Amino acid sequence: MSTLEDIIDAPDSLEFKRAVAVKMFISDFKTEDICHLLNVSDSFVSKWKIIYESEGAQGLKVNYKGGKGFLTEDQHYEVIFHIKNQPYYSVEELRDYIERHYGVVYVSKQSYYDLLKEGGLSWHQTQAVNPKYDSAQVELRRAEIKKKLNGLESEITKGEVIVFAEDEAHTLWGDPIGHVWCRENERTEVPIENAKERQTYYGVMNLHSQEFMMSPYKKGNGENTVDFLKYLQVENKGKKLVILWDNASYHCSNNVKAYLDQVNHDLEEKDWKITCLPFAPNAPQQNPVEDVWLQGKNFLRRHFFENKTFMQVKCSFFNFLNKRVFNFEKPYWYLNIPQPV
Repeated sequence: MSTLEDIIDAPDSLEFKRAVAVKMFISDFKTEDICHLLNVSDSFVSKWKIIYESEGAQGLKVNYKGGKGFLTEDQHYEVIFHIKNQPYYSVEELRDYIERHYGVVYVSKQSYYDLLKEGGLSWHQTQAVNPKYDSAQVELRRAEIKKKLNGLESEITKGEVIVFAEDEAHTLWGDPIGHVWCRENERTEVPIENAKERQTYYGVMNLHSQEFMMSPYKKGNGENTVDFLKYLQVENKGKKLVILWDNASYHCSNNVKAYLDQVNHDLEEKDWKITCLPFAPNAPQQNPVEDVWLQGKNFLRRHFFENKTFMQVKCSFFNFLNKRVFNFEKPYWYLNIPQPV
């Protein structure tokens, strides 16, 4: 009887992905991390987890080993009809479907690409969409923030008030894995000792200058959020701070509320040392810092060959982003003041 380790050690890449996906899932990896590291869909992970639970490791094996290498005309028609009824599909899912229903496994991925194209599907980057996203609420909240900041325009221009967009990000050991040109039929491997290693960063963009600042922490929580607010105050002595951020639970934690009560004690709202304004809920794309994190992750993937340890990954990410000035469009959604030269 085969075990997960037996399959992982076997040369069949399809069996390998199935087994590794299951093993990572039962080792408490997040599904999104598994999909990212193995380049599979969440349905792929879910499907093989269920099969493993019902059939054991043997259920992950490729049962068909050769012989019939093509679909009949009727089978081809049935597969195309099946594809046309899918809103989206992955090569892995199509390969599994054809193998299980017709006992056919194509050697080349191009055969599956051709079937997907014939079925009316084309290659697109998926876009994450929160079903709770409310465009009307987003527009209303954006207008409210902009109105609030317009009233502070003179103080912002003079440097008396600093407006920050804030967000947190997490880097994983697997983030640097990317594409590179290499010799055909040769695997390009990146040694990763612990794919679950992660580093949390708090980051802010000054919406007027678009300069970005960040600081590393073990995790995102109320205590570290307060510490980061103190860091911002030290870096901007004598300035009033306006923080735009999302509705993360630790942004509204008792630690944060107590600290804001302390620094703003007995002050009128217009004189508050720190004012926190939330973005609309379920709309992370409203925050320009999300675009900063994306640039950092893309930089890691382009330069993965330079980072041999997770410490190097963290340093590379930090050095690329910290104290950098950007020129994004999103800050003008909230603050329509020209960038200082």
